[in-house]
Amino acid sequence: MATVEVVTTRPPRTRAVPLLAEPDLGHYPGFRSFLSTTFGLDEDPLGAPGLLAVDGRVYELVFVGRSGRPFPSGVEVNALVEGLEPLDEQAADTDLWAILRWLVAGVGGEWTDDALSTTGRIYRIPAAGERA
Repeated sequence: MATVEVVTTRPPRTRAVPLLAEPDLGHYPGFRSFLSTTFGLDEDPLGAPGLLAVDGRVYELVFVGRSGRPFPSGVEVNALVEGLEPLDEQAADTDLWAILRWLVAGVGGEWTDDALSTTGRIYRIPAAGERA
């Protein structure tokens, strides 16, 4: 069971490895609202990326703005990997799924962990069977 937590310090000597890009958060305003509240985007929309730690591994959330759309209009999730070390793809996949579970739990409403798990099974995502 992975633990996801918001952190404030980016680890030194890391590089960003792209994992997921969601270009349109507008399909459900709850996602935008949850991310804005969690990372203080209303107060500082041009601040540093949001940081999440999953069992000690750190990920950054880069918030994307587009003209004529509320901010953030999209989000990109990057793994922060030390130096030139290779990305542990299995851990990153499992952690990304934990981040999605964290996001769904934070948004709530019609978004449920069971619905997310069902979607993961339909698309045969290996980490979908693991509970946070």
